[in-house]
Amino acid sequence: MNRLKSKTLMIGAIVVSIVLGACSSSSSEENSLEKEMNQVSESKVKVSKDEIDQLIQSFPSPIETSMIIQNAGNKFNSELLLPTKKLDRFVSSYDKAMAMGAYGGDMGYINIYEKSFVAAEFLAAIRLLSVDLEIDRFFDFEDMIRMAKSSSNIDSLQQMSTESFNSMEKYLREKGRNELSVLIVFGTWLEGSYIISYIAKGNMTEEMRNRVAEQKESVKKIHEILVANSEDAYFANLAKEIKPLNDLYEQVTIETIMREPEMKEIDGQLVFIDNSETKIITPEGIVKDIVKESISLRNKLLK
Repeated sequence: MNRLKSKTLMIGAIVVSIVLGACSSSSSEENSLEKEMNQVSESKVKVSKDEIDQLIQSFPSPIETSMIIQNAGNKFNSELLLPTKKLDRFVSSYDKAMAMGAYGGDMGYINIYEKSFVAAEFLAAIRLLSVDLEIDRFFDFEDMIRMAKSSSNIDSLQQMSTESFNSMEKYLREKGRNELSVLIVFGTWLEGSYIISYIAKGNMTEEMRNRVAEQKESVKKIHEILVANSEDAYFANLAKEIKPLNDLYEQVTIETIMREPEMKEIDGQLVFIDNSETKIITPEGIVKDIVKESISLRNKLLK
């Protein structure tokens, strides 16, 4: 039986928020994406804004994940990152949306170690994919590069990014193409899960074990969304591919022990302290199986 202090869920995982920049669209001009979408029949994929928000909220706390990775003494490993060469291997708009999200996941990992020289390469890949998807107008790459160079800007970057993602998601939904925003979020989760799993494989501390196991809710929500939209062949295939991982996670039990919060004065301000606790129960060997399957899934879908 493992115990993990409950986490504060954030609107937008860090891997999404690092990627998405400020929206700089003009309401007076109809760009080529609008023209294209007006000509394309509405997608079969129907995912509500609430579903996407709930999915993002189910992601592990980015701040806690960063601290756990650093506290475990893991050094930066560029070999973990998705190769940025030969972007033409991502052929369809679905492939490109998922890849763009995945590079966002890599940006989250890069930011933990403040490797700005590596970040530029990944921002370039994200920019090229966003141009191909014709959603680059939602990105301010100059600000992204400037803010990514300093960890002191992370709060502002997250706020800007969350607002921008919401603008892009709303726009795609209005055009009947919200499957792209779903796949960006999926790609972000997929790469983040891969990085956590890869690190846990080589350094299975109790914190890393819990970090892997607590993704049960994220995997469940992703699987449900994919299955519900399996009329779309691409989503049906993703649902099939993630099912073995979802089956493994069903063997994980997560219980929340609710306790009365308390109010403390910290630095002259009254702060509510959540004393609730989460218990994670995993059968012998199941986390290792989850780690293996998570790594395999990412390499199958993105390599």
